[in-house]
Amino acid sequence: MNEMLTGQKRQGEVNLHRNCFACGSNVGIGLGLKFYKNEDGAVFGSFFADSKFEGYSGIIHGGIIATLLDSAMTHCLLMKDIPALTGRLSIKYSTPIRTGTVVKLEARIVDQVHEMFILQGKAWVDGKKVASAEAKYRSMKRRGNQEAKK
Repeated sequence: MNEMLTGQKRQGEVNLHRNCFACGSNVGIGLGLKFYKNEDGAVFGSFFADSKFEGYSGIIHGGIIATLLDSAMTHCLLMKDIPALTGRLSIKYSTPIRTGTVVKLEARIVDQVHEMFILQGKAWVDGKKVASAEAKYRSMKRRGNQEAKK
């Protein structure tokens, strides 16, 4: 069953990310991303590649693509109630993403070592993989608890 962030989790996400460029509700010029969860825990969403996000003429800026993938992976953790910060992000750009296309995004957790999570993200246009990412995220939960004890 596919489900969108709803109820209490959605409110927590909104409060945590309301000013986020990628998914925030308070950002008029942001990307406006929304993510949904598959039964297997993977997260998916889509993005219309508007020309206002281009680098070279007719091609979406690589930083926007990195942001799309990072946001998808972050939401994979948020859907498990794990707020986390990106520690390392590695992107492989397979082919340029043309403006005017729809980019499909998917992310999943592939490993966890204590408070460190390893995720993979992928982007497709018309069924063809155009970019992929691997990232390490550090949970913010433990850090907040440690700082509160000081």
